[in-house]
Amino acid sequence: MIFSDSPSQKALERMMTQIKGFPPRGSGVMVLRRFEYTAEMCDCRLCLYYNRKKKCTVSQCPCIEERIVAGAAGRSEVMTETMKDIHNAAFRKRLIQFIRESEELPMNFRNEKHRLAFDEAIRKLNKKNFALMSALYLLTAEHKLWMQIRNFVERNEIKFDRFKPKDSTENGYTLLCCAKDLYLGTKHITISDLADTELVAPRMFALICNAMAIRRFGLGAIQYKERTAQK
Repeated sequence: MIFSDSPSQKALERMMTQIKGFPPRGSGVMVLRRFEYTAEMCDCRLCLYYNRKKKCTVSQCPCIEERIVAGAAGRSEVMTETMKDIHNAAFRKRLIQFIRESEELPMNFRNEKHRLAFDEAIRKLNKKNFALMSALYLLTAEHKLWMQIRNFVERNEIKFDRFKPKDSTENGYTLLCCAKDLYLGTKHITISDLADTELVAPRMFALICNAMAIRRFGLGAIQYKERTAQK
């Protein structure tokens, strides 16, 4: 308790009432960096709910978000968790079909050119910026679109307001609109649009679903792996 009214005396009293050997209040160290799990740490066999006979003994993985971020989850798990709050019946029907068809042939990128362009685009950028990563994932999926917009990516930002597309293809326009929505929070493409197979082709739907997963969980969301507990 401080009894003096004098600022100098108050400072002296505070010093005298400090516990010897301990730093003064307010001088502690704040730890801002979150602990990051690795895929090895997320091995299902290390989980308390894992059973050799029944494998996973719970209906929903309690560590699903950590496993996705670490790149230790399967496509079905990633997509189910990413889209769990979307209740549009037509979209969910298409999503289920997409998951079923893609289990045998996972598509992380549109093609090898897309993968190389994306890796080069994010090489010096902040990979913890999920909005940026998801937008670049879509923008690099079409060579023509990326050649036009790549000079508008500066210092971990995409200058969409300065970019004017030229002779855009149908797929390029779809990718651009979705990239804007994920990055800026705009609503050029709706969930109903994504559910429409005539508006959004299957390959575009797959890319957009991947980008949505990246937007929520980061790049680990497209590093698909089979669940160890299911092997």
